[in-house]
Amino acid sequence: MSITKQRLLCGVIPVLLLILAVSPVCFAQDGGYVNAEPHLRLGAGARSIGLGGAFTAIAEDATATVWNPAGLGSSADLSLNFSTQRLSLDRNHNFIALTKMLGSYGAIGLAATNFSVDDIPIHTDADGVEDGARFSRSVNAYSLSYGIAVGHFNIGLTGRMLMDNFGVESVENQSGFGGVDIGLMGHALHIDVDENQTPTFHYGIVAKYLGASLGEGTVPMVVDVGVAYDLYMGNVVTFSADIEQEFVNLDESPFSMRAGVEYTILTNKSTEFALRAGIRASRDNQNLFGGFGVNIAGLQVDYAIQDGMASEIDGVGSTHYVSVSYEF
Repeated sequence: MSITKQRLLCGVIPVLLLILAVSPVCFAQDGGYVNAEPHLRLGAGARSIGLGGAFTAIAEDATATVWNPAGLGSSADLSLNFSTQRLSLDRNHNFIALTKMLGSYGAIGLAATNFSVDDIPIHTDADGVEDGARFSRSVNAYSLSYGIAVGHFNIGLTGRMLMDNFGVESVENQSGFGGVDIGLMGHALHIDVDENQTPTFHYGIVAKYLGASLGEGTVPMVVDVGVAYDLYMGNVVTFSADIEQEFVNLDESPFSMRAGVEYTILTNKSTEFALRAGIRASRDNQNLFGGFGVNIAGLQVDYAIQDGMASEIDGVGSTHYVSVSYEF
């Protein structure tokens, strides 16, 4: 067996063993199950959203702290990402992350995610009439991630803390453990691009929210598996696909699929323009996505839009996403 294959097995086996170890706990849900943090599934970064969330195998920027921490092993020396989205029903979702390479020792990432709901009525009478009193709710997740490259594959780990704040004196604020994410990412089928060996095939797997809970609610474990392929033909076309399994006993389908395509126009060495489209589908919900991005000398601005179909997380009405990132 080659050294590369041995290293690959050393990375895959711990991931699979950890998933098997925590699966019985994650399946132990009764009829009173409540997902304490559904907003964690919204992702981060307009580029990934424009691809329908099919990002498990190619998350190599600061948003890897959310999608797959293994991607940090291939990130830039220093990267920063800020993302924001305005959802329906006065809801907001913001994300900021900073990552730093540690040379041959891998990379670390710090991230904060905020989900807030404004203008929530406190009291209503039997006819549903409000008394005018309102409050806001803010939920925050803070994470520390680490990733390292080992040959042609990367491994990564994220730990997360949660804080749930209510703007009502009678309701106690809560904090809890946001779980652990453990991921693997690999690269293969290298070709010569500008005299450099560049991988064209990418794969990734990540288990998320292992052991997470907040108050009386729990956060179900999620496993994402993704692949992607880069087609070089002057410009670059990236095809990506993910499958996701949520380990919970619900009538709604816990299985979903995501797919996306990105066409990147390489105008010169310091400027890129990309067009994106994606789809996310389960038995109960289907959503379409689109977007574009511009990268000038490491400064990247991305925009994405989601269609107006109903979703238990995203609500009703088109959702707009904007993110700004910079890589040094």
